[in-house]
Order: sequence, then C-alpha cells, then structure tokens
Amino acid sequence: MSAPATLVCAAAAICLGVPIIAASSHLEASHRAAGAADAAALAAADSAAGFLAGDPCDLAGAVTSAMSSELVSCELDPALADARVKVVADGPLGAVVASAHAGPPPSSAMPGGAVGANGWAWPSSEPGITQGFHDGYSIDLRAVEGSPLYAPYDGVVVAAGTDSDGPPEKCVAEPSWWHGPNHTIIIRHSYRGEVLFSSHNHVAPGSTDAFGLSPGTAVRAGQPVALAGMSGCTSGPHSHFTLSTTPSNAFPDVNPYLYIGGPEIR
Repeated sequence: MSAPATLVCAAAAICLGVPIIAASSHLEASHRAAGAADAAALAAADSAAGFLAGDPCDLAGAVTSAMSSELVSCELDPALADARVKVVADGPLGAVVASAHAGPPPSSAMPGGAVGANGWAWPSSEPGITQGFHDGYSIDLRAVEGSPLYAPYDGVVVAAGTDSDGPPEKCVAEPSWWHGPNHTIIIRHSYRGEVLFSSHNHVAPGSTDAFGLSPGTAVRAGQPVALAGMSGCTSGPHSHFTLSTTPSNAFPDVNPYLYIGGPEIR
C-alpha cells in the first residue's frame, strides 16, 4: 500500500470514528435521562403515598441531580399518589428529554377473583403489584407461577394466544429474560357506556385453551381466564396487566386502579 493511500485510510477512520463516538455518547445520555426519569417518578410517587419523607417533587429533583440530569417538570395526582416527571440530560448531540410515570401499589383487600361493589374483580390470586405504572398505565400484578388470573369484569374475549414472534428490545439487552413469544388474553368490556379492553400478559402457554377460551367467548368478572406464567420477556412470574380504550395490550391509556382498586379507591 502506498503512503498516500495509508494517509487517506487513516483520515477516513478518524472521520468515521468521531460521529460513532458522539452517537455512542449521546445514547449513553439517553439511557441516563431515562434512568433518572424512572427513579425520580418512583421517588415522587413513594413520597406522595407516604413511603418516603419529604416533598415529592423536591425528592424527584434531588434524584435527577444526583444522576447528572435536570428535572423539567413534576406533576402529581394526590388522590392516587400518581407522579409524572420529565427530565433532561446533556448529550454531545444536544439535550435529551425523558418522561416517566409511577404510582404506588394498590392496597386492595379483595381476594383474587372476588367481585367488588362496582362489579370489578381483583385480577390476580395474589394481592398487590410488583411494579407500578410503566409503558403507559400498565401495572404488574403479583402472581405465583401457575396460579389463576381472573377476568376483571364481564366481557368477551377478543384475543387469546401469542402476540409476537421475536424478543422485544428489552430482551435483546437482557436475553436471559426471553422465554419465547408472549401469551396474552384480551377481553372487551362494556362499562357505564364506555368500551374498555383488559389484558393479562406473560400467561402460561396453553392455559387460555385449557379454560376453553377463544375469541368470542363470554366471561364473567372473577372467572379464571389464564394461569400466571413466564412467557414473553420477563424476569419473573407476574401478569403485565393493562386496561385500555383500544384492543391492545401495549401502552394502555386507562388507569386500572380506578376500576380494580388502588390507593384511596374501593
């Protein structure tokens, strides 16, 4: 290889390397902002619920500052101890903004499957949750593997079985969490003039079939509809539970605590 060609190749490597390094640093800033937002929202929600001392938004600000980020906004719903925050972090390609939403576990005394005065049932055999609001208004219901999961309200099954083929981005980063395609059941409900759709996720493969359920099957509130399992992308058994105005199990837009119970509710 001639000397001029060597110089050209070296220059190209440098030119290519600079944007790659910048992009990598910017991605790190994005992860930092997302982590700070999650931590700040959880701190604010825990404070609003009385689990931590101090002003919720002051705690959120302290958390983001400790993670080299800045709190842009902090909104609270005191009745539900529900917190929404927005965080910004500096990156080499400009500022990175991240948002997060968190709420405390519901304090429902209702046993699994028991129907409350409003006609809604607690959808898991176990009380409480393992994770508050994430991916919209999704919550993770505490569940023992193999235990029943229940229909939260009277309705009709609109989907039962797998909803995807390959692992989502989260399980690409954490391959040990991947247990094959997610198995779900989605139920359509009519309640006080509105149509809502609930879903259980990570259910045991074949469990909806074992209960004789398929699209079009009518179910009652508190009826077993699946068994808690480890399908999909999960680090442990639970039901990723959603309530939405659309027939989807992703990024729901309805707060389930308002129906199945939660802080200051039921």
